Amino acid sequence: MYEAFFSLEDAPFVLTPDPRFLLRSKGHHEVLSTLIYGITSQKGLMALIGDVGTGKTMLCRALLRELPKEVKSALVLNPYLSDSELLGTILDDLGVERRGSSKGELMAVLSQYLLTAGGEGKTVVVILDEAQQMSDGALEQIRILSTLETATRKLLQIVLVGQPELEEKLAKRELRQLDQRIGIRCYLRPLSRKETFRYIEHRLRIAGLPGALPFARGALMRIYAYSHGTPRVINLVCDRALTAAFSARAREVSPGLVKAAIRNLEGERLKGRRASRRTRSTGLGAFGRVAAVVAGVLLLGAAAAAGYRSGWSPAMLRYIPRTTAVSETPPMPATPVRASNEAPITVSATVRQPERASQDERSSGDGLKPLLVRTLALWGVSEDLSNHGTAAWPARSDGTLDVPAIASRYQLAATELPETTVAELRAVNLPAILEMNGKSSVRFSLLRRLEGDTATLIDPSGIQTHTPVEDLEGSWGHSAWVIWRNVDVLPVDPGQEMTPIVVTTLSLRLQKLGLLSPPLPVANSDRFQQAVRRFQTSMGLTPDGIVGPRTTLALSRVVAGRFAPSLAGANSASR
Repeated sequence: MYEAFFSLEDAPFVLTPDPRFLLRSKGHHEVLSTLIYGITSQKGLMALIGDVGTGKTMLCRALLRELPKEVKSALVLNPYLSDSELLGTILDDLGVERRGSSKGELMAVLSQYLLTAGGEGKTVVVILDEAQQMSDGALEQIRILSTLETATRKLLQIVLVGQPELEEKLAKRELRQLDQRIGIRCYLRPLSRKETFRYIEHRLRIAGLPGALPFARGALMRIYAYSHGTPRVINLVCDRALTAAFSARAREVSPGLVKAAIRNLEGERLKGRRASRRTRSTGLGAFGRVAAVVAGVLLLGAAAAAGYRSGWSPAMLRYIPRTTAVSETPPMPATPVRASNEAPITVSATVRQPERASQDERSSGDGLKPLLVRTLALWGVSEDLSNHGTAAWPARSDGTLDVPAIASRYQLAATELPETTVAELRAVNLPAILEMNGKSSVRFSLLRRLEGDTATLIDPSGIQTHTPVEDLEGSWGHSAWVIWRNVDVLPVDPGQEMTPIVVTTLSLRLQKLGLLSPPLPVANSDRFQQAVRRFQTSMGLTPDGIVGPRTTLALSRVVAGRFAPSLAGANSASR
């Protein structure tokens, strides 16, 4: 209804689990990476626990898309299956022909398939959604399936996905053997306030939003206060608020419109409950209604007589209005910031806590601050980036701006590249803030474009100049800051230990780029390093096989695709 009004290509807040809309927050990334690692390393039985509406089903669909090609998967969405029906459903989803109908016959077919797949180096995974609703018999069948193994590996990887009640069910004595076999447990939490804001913007960008966010900051605050970070509730409120804005022909969703949307949703719930009660009462028939009324009067009289003898009085029957606890947040003035056409993907970056500095130290940026504002806007940051909003930016002890800490405030990462070259920046393909040398009239410039032999620079006052790359080499100190989204939470320090999850994540990315063949390698193996060298060569980087800052930045840019600003192309306008 409102898509054309807000220049959207798709409906942004549908409730269907479309993995395109998955927000790669830090929590989601950790869950996804852990499950991928568990599946590809044959950990056997895993569990994903999350409350109602936190996005478990969408995460499962995203997981299936992220798995390597040699992984065969089955997704079981119906939890109300008997043990034999469960086996048949798994075979159907794997594309294996059923031979027989009894549990023993189906089990034999599945076991043979798993042995054959394992012999070919393939991994088979079964994901069972809404597992808290499964019967004890079906869960016992899962335990039996988890025992299918060879001397060296599990033949079947199983992911149980369910609400917190699943853990309560697994704690039962009769299911303790299944509970003890779960090697990996992941917990999906609601979004934080900042992640809620990013979630709303992310879905709008994926749906094609070209300009500034239509939600005022006060409206976003009210959505979080009501939803407590639960994605399904966020979707319902945002969809209703955008509909209300469309009806009012308002280009900005105000806190008042969000409040009206919440009131509308609450009203629908109350109406549904009343309708349910009316349906039950009208189904009695005329005689039944009279009989029910007579029975009720007699019952009430008997209860009153009994209560009178025990000290109870009819005065105790009083109406107590039901109150809905909704945290009301006073509207805050919104400062609209132009956003680029490039949609962001949100992910948290962990950085050290910055030292606090005085107001004078924080304000001393020598032109760095306005360029940071421009760069953040390129990444779709729609928070207050005015002088008032940036006054509290953290600084180091020497008074200079703490760029990594500032980027972290907006769930971005910042990497400094000392002694870098134009060729390396071209390979990274992300806007960079350059520190100019003494010959230049300005201390910092934003490198916004690198097209052929021409570089487009923007100075702190916003003036754009086109400079030959040859001249840039002479006026630049070869140090640069790059702001980026660390989608896969990759290490940027070459000395940092490569954990199994990081190696798995990198290997999957390299596989999707056609630079690494299955199976997945272990850390620092020759196959892994050769794949890294092939990627570095393809990007114009030094092929040393080390996943350092430049390689990490280049890989993150490839992964982000059209959702990141670039130095080449005309997808995003200069600022």
